[in-house]
Amino acid sequence: MPSIENQTLSKLYYSIGEVAEMLQVNASLLRFWEKEFNLVVSKKNKKGNRLFSVKEIEQIKRIYHFVKVEGYTLDGAKKALKQKGISATAPTENQVIQTTQTQSESSADHRDLIARLEKIKQQLLRLPVHKMEETPAPVVQAATEPAQAPIPAPTPAPKPVVKKAPEKPKPASDMPTLFDF
Repeated sequence: MPSIENQTLSKLYYSIGEVAEMLQVNASLLRFWEKEFNLVVSKKNKKGNRLFSVKEIEQIKRIYHFVKVEGYTLDGAKKALKQKGISATAPTENQVIQTTQTQSESSADHRDLIARLEKIKQQLLRLPVHKMEETPAPVVQAATEPAQAPIPAPTPAPKPVVKKAPEKPKPASDMPTLFDF
């Protein structure tokens, strides 16, 4: 996450481009969040460009944190903003301690799981391996009987007979008709 905390916000108002640059996002995303989260931009210049105060930038930072860092959906971020209020931006010392405890418990659980899996692996490796007995291939004995006559190849199926239409009788005159062509 871009660290705005390290930057001192010394001006009264910042343009949308400056805020977007601080957060390393597009200005269009900030305009979108303004609509989605009902942010009230307190000041616009004569051209209508948004000018964000330090307080408004803090709100945008919270939204950024929930959506981009924590991975909340927009609806989830809206709920989180309502529930957590101002304390969402900077974790308290108690929250940091709880997070550290949860992480250490989680890594202890992982180490325990890995140890149990290693134990199971060792047990599996110690199991005897049963090889399937190879069955010998059947032995073909030489035929002592006289050779049989070769089997004739199958005869091909007869081709279907296509019947031709009977020829029409020609008229008595030698003049060709329309049907002769």
